[in-house]
Amino acid sequence: MSVEGLGRDLLGEVKVECLDELLRALRELDANSGPSLGFPPLDRLLDVFQNPPPTRQQQHYQTQWSVQQEGPAPPPKEKPLPVIEIADAAACSGKTQLLYQIILLSLLPVEHKDEPINGKGNAVVLLDLSGRFSVLRLHHLMHNHISSICSRSSLTLPEQEISSLISDSFTHLHIFHPQSSSSLLSTLAALPSFLLSSPSTHFSANRPLGLLAINDLSAFLWQDRLDADEGTGLPASNHAEKANNSLFLERYHNLISSLRHVQHLFSCPIVATNWGLAPVSSVAGHAALRPHLPSLWNNFCTTKVVVVKDRVSKFGPDLSAEEAKREGAQRWEAVEKSGFSGWINWWGNEGWREEVREGIRELKGGGGFSFRVTEDGIMVHDEGD
Repeated sequence: MSVEGLGRDLLGEVKVECLDELLRALRELDANSGPSLGFPPLDRLLDVFQNPPPTRQQQHYQTQWSVQQEGPAPPPKEKPLPVIEIADAAACSGKTQLLYQIILLSLLPVEHKDEPINGKGNAVVLLDLSGRFSVLRLHHLMHNHISSICSRSSLTLPEQEISSLISDSFTHLHIFHPQSSSSLLSTLAALPSFLLSSPSTHFSANRPLGLLAINDLSAFLWQDRLDADEGTGLPASNHAEKANNSLFLERYHNLISSLRHVQHLFSCPIVATNWGLAPVSSVAGHAALRPHLPSLWNNFCTTKVVVVKDRVSKFGPDLSAEEAKREGAQRWEAVEKSGFSGWINWWGNEGWREEVREGIRELKGGGGFSFRVTEDGIMVHDEGD
């Protein structure tokens, strides 16, 4: 074989990769990257879906393979990036409060003056589809989070320095307010060029995009259905046809393609809040909320969480007005102390791998968690502690 032919053969064995693929592979190998969200209850659930423990049968096959094979084990398959849906079946069930907590943990720095702040030091993109996200509430929660850390450690920060720390974190929160599905798609299409532009456009050039958050994923649902029905001449009462309307499905196909492109480019988790049209039911003894979005979204979503407000017992039917008045203060105290609970959504679990089901069952409390929402912040009672 000539030198030229040998060189051509060797060159053909060289694997060519784009720079973004190489950087993404290096990021996946980074053992110090830490949890995806910094919120332990959700991180544990994510870990089960991303890194499920092997079943006994799989362990047996792995043992047999290692005995029979002399070479190294084949490389693991590429894992899908996390896409989390936090949904409820009733208003004021705590899903937005969880989103505040996840965003503030992503924005705040890892440490300040060598003291841990328990943040991630990332940039965050928020798509507020309903316009109900409160920046003032997020600012208040950030302030109380830092103050709470100062009270538990040797870190002493004057009020002016706390405000400066919060202001610096807020410069890395990029909020967009799309007014329709078309506007949402345009925003997602322009997002990469905005984030990768020169530092003069924004202040997050030196921070990774750590979170793409969507507030109220179904905000445009009814308008999209109406537009699709008017475009095809379907009657409003034909619900079965509406669910399979090609124009309606096309919008969600384009949405998921855009989200997947942004996520692939920046290797960031996606967290979306959503609401349900049906009450929380039970599947095999586990909490389940039937989805109303097309299966395109349900297949794209890797982890689904249901949150509900804990019930407080009502006054008995035989209670007189005088007795109810006397118990009013105690009942109001019980209402204030009541909290919220979160579980994995088991609807559609037949599509899960068996090791995922086993991993969730092995978590303490089945991966469930409870939390209280107060004026000062969110107090989480983690079943995994």
